[in-house]
Amino acid sequence: MIIAIWAPRAVGPLDFRWDGGVYYVLGTAIAEGKGYRLLNEPGDIEANQYPPLLPLIIAFHQWLVGSGDFVVVGRWMRLSYFLTFTAYIFAAYAVLRRHLSLPWALLAAVVVLLHVQMIFLSDLCFAELPFGLATTLFVLLAGRQTGPIRSMAAGTCAVVAYLLRTMGIALLAAWVLDALFDRRFRAAAIRAAVAVVPIFGWHAYIAHVERSPAYTRPAYAYQRAEYLFYNVSYARNASLRDPFKPEGGRASVLEVAHRSLVNLWHLPKSLGVAVSARDYHWERMKGLPIIGRVIPWRVVLYLPIVIGVVVLVGVATLFTRDTRLIGLYILLTAAGICLTPWPWQWQWPRYWSPVAPFLALALARGVMTAATWSERLPDPVRRLSHAGRIALVVTILAVQAVTMIRIYAEYRFPVAFRDRGGHVVPQRLFFYDRSYQALDAGLDWLGSRALPDDVVAASMPQWVYLRTGLKSVMPPFEADPVRAQELLDSVPVRFVVVDGTGVTITRDYALPLLERSPARWMLAYSNPSGKLEIYERRPEPTRSRP
Repeated sequence: MIIAIWAPRAVGPLDFRWDGGVYYVLGTAIAEGKGYRLLNEPGDIEANQYPPLLPLIIAFHQWLVGSGDFVVVGRWMRLSYFLTFTAYIFAAYAVLRRHLSLPWALLAAVVVLLHVQMIFLSDLCFAELPFGLATTLFVLLAGRQTGPIRSMAAGTCAVVAYLLRTMGIALLAAWVLDALFDRRFRAAAIRAAVAVVPIFGWHAYIAHVERSPAYTRPAYAYQRAEYLFYNVSYARNASLRDPFKPEGGRASVLEVAHRSLVNLWHLPKSLGVAVSARDYHWERMKGLPIIGRVIPWRVVLYLPIVIGVVVLVGVATLFTRDTRLIGLYILLTAAGICLTPWPWQWQWPRYWSPVAPFLALALARGVMTAATWSERLPDPVRRLSHAGRIALVVTILAVQAVTMIRIYAEYRFPVAFRDRGGHVVPQRLFFYDRSYQALDAGLDWLGSRALPDDVVAASMPQWVYLRTGLKSVMPPFEADPVRAQELLDSVPVRFVVVDGTGVTITRDYALPLLERSPARWMLAYSNPSGKLEIYERRPEPTRSRP
């Protein structure tokens, strides 16, 4: 099944859009000996959002290949991600087999394998896949510790997980708490000491960056604004009420508490989505003849919530000695997710994806618990309950299979990248629709028109930098056009790319300014089919001498 999933996407580089571009730019800076810096930014500022392990892995690939070309390096990274994905699935099965019978372990492993979210993330240069492997190996090693070597290996995996994603702090905390619940205070103290090292080290580095002169006196006025999420720490960005609408200001403690409670209300549905498919995939199931005609559609829409409740029942059963570590990790991950300010529909499936093996275990445990409860019921009710459990498992697998077939058939689009040697590498990437193809065409035009010292404002500045080599920034998230113009002037920005992709930053904030200031900005390039416009700053009028 792994080979069948990967065979259609075995060629070409990994996808470096969105966060993938950030990781790659940071890895390039490390490989070139420039430190941990965002090379796309004016001044090559020090980065302090993402922990550094994935950029180090990218730098290792660049050193190994002897090139910084993302097309060349990305092809080797695709092979690495295939091997990582394979190891992740087998490690997940090993964990599941430890706590489930063979049939249930196989079913749960297939649920993990077929989930579209992780398949998509394994196509991106994101940290979720290696993070998922590190956490799964940790649980596999920590579950049956037989000596100091196994304990050291488990601790190493936990530290690696944190250095891949900040959410790894939930894994480290669960590791310490598990020893405390067992009253193994010496082991808890050692684990706490191990956990403190990467956490303290990373936050000390963040504090060092924020106290540096380059941070307090940035290259342009809004370079370290709290809404520029790639340029500041998670803590500063998450302190806003809405990081994508910073005019709302910072959230108070009461607002954070209220936000967490609202997020907690969505937790069952998010868990159901995490072991099946995302909302819009469920909604598309109404197009199938059997489901659309036989089953009332409202019932289908509520199924993710039902599945999530079953997962929660299974999580409750994990708080025994053998599986308490897994239960604590799920609980602490849920707490961390509920604290985030981002809408649950957007980011939660991504955050839950590395936890999929443990959620699949909870799902199986929940179904088995329901079977135990039904034994006390009358025969007709017990048979109905048995049929319902079978239908639930079959439905999850069917939805995942149909969703996977659909994204391969309908959501993989052709794209061709040219490496620095001029060789064109054709491939297909998920969700690389007309808007992204138009963006690539616009960036090709921009690369031929712009001067080497020009600065571009775009919603994906690191991707612009990889494609053109031009310094690129995000536009200011400023609703006041006068203030926004002043901030753009402080860079100064010559080109503004307004794309039609799912990232609407430039359309929300920059486009109103550009359209209202024809004396300052002119439309230099457009692609109506892809909803792409590139605006260029008009040259300043020359003053004649008296």
